[in-house]
Formats: sequence, C-alpha cells, structure tokens
Amino acid sequence: MSSSLPGVIWGANTIIIPLYFKSLGLSTLLIGEILGSAIVLNTLLSLFFATLGDAFGRKRYIIISRSVSILSYFLILFTPFAYLFANQGYGLISSLIAEKTQDLDKIFAYRTSLNIIFSIMGSLLPLFLSYIEIIVMDAGILIVSLLLILPVKEKYKGTKKLSLHLSSFRIIGKLSTEAIIGLGAGFLLPMLSLWFNLKFGVTASSLSPIYAISEATLALGTLFSPYLGRRLGRIRTIFFTHLLAIIILFFMPFSPSLFIAGVLYVSRNTLMNISGPLMNSFVMKIVKEEERGRANSMLQLLDAIPRSIGPTITGYLFSFNNLSFPFFITATLYLTATILFYFFFKDVNV
Repeated sequence: MSSSLPGVIWGANTIIIPLYFKSLGLSTLLIGEILGSAIVLNTLLSLFFATLGDAFGRKRYIIISRSVSILSYFLILFTPFAYLFANQGYGLISSLIAEKTQDLDKIFAYRTSLNIIFSIMGSLLPLFLSYIEIIVMDAGILIVSLLLILPVKEKYKGTKKLSLHLSSFRIIGKLSTEAIIGLGAGFLLPMLSLWFNLKFGVTASSLSPIYAISEATLALGTLFSPYLGRRLGRIRTIFFTHLLAIIILFFMPFSPSLFIAGVLYVSRNTLMNISGPLMNSFVMKIVKEEERGRANSMLQLLDAIPRSIGPTITGYLFSFNNLSFPFFITATLYLTATILFYFFFKDVNV
C-alpha cells in the first residue's frame, strides 16, 4: 500500500505540473528543462539510496527518501525548482516486496494495478482542486505512505559493504535498451498534457477524464499480464504489446479531434505499460537479491539520463508550434528498443 498510494501523485501531476509551471509564467523551454533535470537528479538520488539500502538494509532509506520528497513538495509552493528532488527512492520498495513473495508476476501485477487505481483518483483531482491544493495533497499522501511503511519488518540485513559493483552487470548491459525507451519517452510523456493544451486548447479539468479512463483501462489490463506471460511468455508479451502501442503512437499527432486523440492515448498507454509487472518480475528474477536495489536504480538511471534530454528539446519545438515531430522521434526510438530487447532476451526463460 505504501508503494501504491503515491499513484495518486503520479495521476495528478502528469496533468498539472507542466500546466502549473505554465501558469507561473515559465516558458515551454524552461518547463522542459525543469522536468528533464528532475528525472536525472531524482534517479541519481534513487541510486544513492539504493546503494546504501543494499549495504545496510532498505527500510531506513525508504523512510529517508520519502522524507526528502515530502519536504520538496511543500517547497514547490514557493519555487518550481524544488520539483527537482520530489520523486525518488521507489526502487527500494520493489526490492523489499520481492523478499516477501515467490510469485513475483502476480504480486507485481497486483501492486501495479493498485497503483493505477490510485492514479485514476489522482487524474480526477483537477476536476475539484486547484494546482496549489493538489500539490499540498501530494505532500500529505507521501506522509501517509511513510507512516504505512513503518510497521513493515525487513528480513534483509545488507552486505555491510558499500559498492556500485554488480555481478549482474552483463545482464544490466543488455537491459540498456531501457536507455532508448527513456530517450523516446522523454521527448513526449512529460510534455503530453501541454501538447493537448496547445493542440486543442483544453484545460487540466478537460484532460482529467481522459487520463482517468486511461489509467482504469491499464489497471484492468495489468491484472491479465500474468496470464499473458504464461500463454505467450514474458518476452513475447512485452514485445507484441509494445509493437502495437508504437503503431498507435505514430498516428496520434494526426488526430482531428480531442476525442480521437484521447482514444489513441488510452490505447497506447494501456498496451505500452500492460507488461510492466512482467518486466519488474523479470529483473528481480535475473539479478541477485543483494543487488536488486542497485540493479533497479541503475536501470532507472539508464532510462533517466536520456529521458531528461527530451523535455527540453520538445519544449523548444513546442515554442515554434511544432507539435508532431516529438511523436515520430518517440515512435522510432521505441521501435528500436523493442526489437533489440526481443533479440537479446528471446531465449531467456525464468
């Protein structure tokens, strides 16, 4: 529950943060720079906490990272640059969950589905609350998340040695396709609500139902991901769902109306992310327990560094009213990463 509750924050902030920064008078370029920099800084913080967690036990560093996030969300009310430190440390909870179950596919599917249900709630908040009220609520949700983790008992005691070395480094290298996914995602996803606003002139409250429906569809879809994994295999499921999502993404900028764009967005989001629990369990199974925190965070870093580049470039393109090109870049990068991932892991069976 502590891991899933911040889904409310994700659901709300995906819509409001770019628009809140725009309401403060920030240019689209500066908005992109803040969002891009936040991705890298938060991921570096996650890697720092994960390294400490693998060495000395994860729970205490989950608590510390949550505390940093809580403070950052309060500070966003005074400066948008506090967002640079607002979201980090989530890989540690995945490692903590993994030590408590054998059926990783099922537990990560439940966790993801619950996370998305909370995200639906977050997507609906702009219908009722202002930007400031939502940001205050974000901090309150993180406080509840912190309180929920306190009673959880941890068995893992750590290696007692600080190290970034991974014996699973060769596997992590093959998973570096995540860097290409991150680069593609960075061009589009952090700025997508702004794209809707610029193309169709809609507000956060108008986008709220689209994002909520998208998350609801994904929540149902992720519950079926273990079934798909058993029928098709983890790797084939990831490959085929991503391929369908990429085709839909390519056609999205040609949408003649908000309704069509919304339908395509919902379809793409569901297909691209439905296999997320299978990917999480796959990573947990192929790396050693004492390396899970660092492995998770290094994969996030591989995703985050290129992802951070995209929002700045997209913000620059948007400033010239070029609203289509980021979609084509993202689709091309996604396709490249998906093909490479399938080539590297098609014969792996865990």
